[in-house]
Amino acid sequence: MTRLSHASGVRSWLNQQGIDRVIVISPHLDDAVFSIAGFLSAWREQAEVLTVFTDGKAGESTPWARVSGFADSAAEHLARRHEDALAMHSVGCRFRHLGFCSGEVNEGAVVQTVTAMIHARPSGLARTLVLLPAGAGGPTPASPLSRLAWRLLRRPWGCMPHGEHELTRDLFWRALAGSQVRCGFYAELPYVWSQGNGALQARLHRTLGCRTDLVTYRHDLSEKLRLTGAYQSQLIPIFGSNSAYRRRVLERAECLLIA
Repeated sequence: MTRLSHASGVRSWLNQQGIDRVIVISPHLDDAVFSIAGFLSAWREQAEVLTVFTDGKAGESTPWARVSGFADSAAEHLARRHEDALAMHSVGCRFRHLGFCSGEVNEGAVVQTVTAMIHARPSGLARTLVLLPAGAGGPTPASPLSRLAWRLLRRPWGCMPHGEHELTRDLFWRALAGSQVRCGFYAELPYVWSQGNGALQARLHRTLGCRTDLVTYRHDLSEKLRLTGAYQSQLIPIFGSNSAYRRRVLERAECLLIA
């Protein structure tokens, strides 16, 4: 286990690993910043965030669009893309919105994305670390009863596990197999805030067959609160209105699991 506590330590660790480029795959328009804003800030010149599900359909009134205060999914994602751009510019790293709606991502689409990543630089993905979501929340509860049980037993109350985290992880993991890239995972907040890192490592080993080394970073909480504040439409639906509770969730040490 590696414990880091300063941005300079994060950069030194990256150099020791022989990594000069980091690509973070974010399922949704906030996952990367909620989860590893501290790491991103420390790596800002070397990091790029690719967000998968960035678009919505006009006239599609999803439950999350309604709880976030939008008339439909298209309006929700338009506002969230703007929020994400503000956060990314504040972090200072590169970012790209891939333009997929929910239900549109399959193996072929991810293979095309990975192929473009490889061809974007003459050296391909050599000396690159690709960080995938660890799927910390698990699958979306399948039945009304299991969804109710999750809300009663787990917090944050408004943040149900989303199967698109595991889908993103699995499709990119398979597409990157056999490439030069080094892969790792990041523990997604807020899903992982009350879980042990060992349990997450065991789940990754069980589901993907890979062993991982744990790297944690004790980030600057005030800076993370500032960066996550860019996502105004999502803060109350995900964290609730209790600012002390939000601080408790976001102060959890950021966690990478390097395959």
